[in-house]
Amino acid sequence: MSDSMQRLIRDLNNGKMRGYSYYTHPEQSSDTTRNVSGSGQLIQYAVQKRNHRYVAYYFQVDVDQMDNHEEAAVEQYEEYSDVEQALACLVNKGADLDRFAPFKGQTPF
Repeated sequence: MSDSMQRLIRDLNNGKMRGYSYYTHPEQSSDTTRNVSGSGQLIQYAVQKRNHRYVAYYFQVDVDQMDNHEEAAVEQYEEYSDVEQALACLVNKGADLDRFAPFKGQTPF
């Protein structure tokens, strides 16, 4: 296990929230992140240990639907008893664990 992965797991076990947000640009979007209108998307991944469980968070919304994000966004919280399961969940949704860091500004939890 890499040093960065060990650090991530240690921070999560200590109750820290880790993750990242990014915007996709329409020309750089893959088929899985490109929407019908051709605009980009805001995507967010996060994980935190809460009450002895690991909560994996995923958020995705089309940039042109941000004003209507309550109805247009995909927002998922999934709980796991094991940190590696929570991280695998986010990797399966496209997360890059090397980018996980403390959040700056508004946090998902």
